[in-house]
This record gives sequence, structure tokens and C-alpha cells, in this order.
Amino acid sequence: MTGQTSAPPTPLTVIVYAHPYPGSFSRAVLEAATAGAADAGRETAVIDLCADGFAPAYDESELALFHEGGTRDPLVERYQRLLERADALVLIAPVWWNDIPAILKGFIDKVMKQKWAYEPTATGTRGVLGTWIRSVTVLTTSTSPTWYLRAACGNPIGSVLLGSTFRQLGVRRRRWLNLGRISGGGAQRRGKHLARVRREIAALA
Repeated sequence: MTGQTSAPPTPLTVIVYAHPYPGSFSRAVLEAATAGAADAGRETAVIDLCADGFAPAYDESELALFHEGGTRDPLVERYQRLLERADALVLIAPVWWNDIPAILKGFIDKVMKQKWAYEPTATGTRGVLGTWIRSVTVLTTSTSPTWYLRAACGNPIGSVLLGSTFRQLGVRRRRWLNLGRISGGGAQRRGKHLARVRREIAALA
């Protein structure tokens, strides 16, 4: 019928989850983040790297395709197709040895391909991912206090992952929320953190 317009697609939040133990507090963070997206009327797609058996390291055949932005990994292709439908990206992981786990670093290495997530230029990189991904939020937990990660460890998540890598990919809205000293404070402190995670993700709309 003439005059009819299709409804706009439901906004999609892609959540990349990187923890091998199903009983971890990171799993509770994942559930809170998914609930927050639902509060805002957003669709979610969860990429569970460990459950998928994602291989984070480049091998020779994959690296041979680097300059053309190609891949031989079907998971990389699937992840890219999901991200192309999204406008928000959430990364959930523990902090191990003052940084994100290798499997999550490998996700960034292998999925954020040249000619897809960025274009090389004479003066550096031109971010492409940020033309459709409006925000990236990193949700972590650590045994170290958050101030220690920032002040004594070079702030690898706030300054490097978000302040450099995702800035180079062109994503303008970047946020890191960490629960430091995860082993202390008891259930009440953890519950407050989960409530904050839910609010933060709901506010992405």
C-alpha cells in the first residue's frame, strides 16, 4: 500500500564476553548489561569468545591477508556481520595482569581489519568503525583497585584500549567501568555495581 513506511530497525548492542568460567562475576555483569539494553528497548547479540572457541592469534595464512583486510576465520566474518548491524559495542572481561585477557585482545587484532574498521593514511589511520558504532563501553573487574590500574600500570584500558585504539577506529563515545578489589566489599557492593552497569547500558539509547 502507498503511504506506508517500514518501522526503523531496533537498535542493536553487541556484547563481547571474554571469560571461560560460567560462575564468574563477569557473567553477572553480562546479565546486568543485557538487562540494561532491554530496559532501553534495545536488541542484544552476545559474542561469547570462549564458548565459540575463538582463536585469538594470527597464523601465517591469516596474516597473509592483512593488507587486503581479508580473513580465513569464519568467526571473524560472523563477528563483523554482527557488528555491521550494531550501533553500540560492549566489552566484558576480567583484568588479568593489569590488562584485558589475550582472547579479547585477539578479537580486536583479528576483527578490526584494515579496509573494514579503519583505513591507513599517510599520517596514521582513519577510523571507519565509528561511522556506525556510536559508543564502546568496557566493563571489567579486577583484584587491584582501579586507581592502581590507572596510576601505576599505565592505564591500559582507559588510555590505550579506549584512548588510543578505539579513538583511532573513530568511536567517539568511550567509557570504562571497573569494579576494583573484586574480592572485597561483599554482596552489597557487588549488587550496587551491577545496578550501575544496568543503568549505564540503558543510557546508551
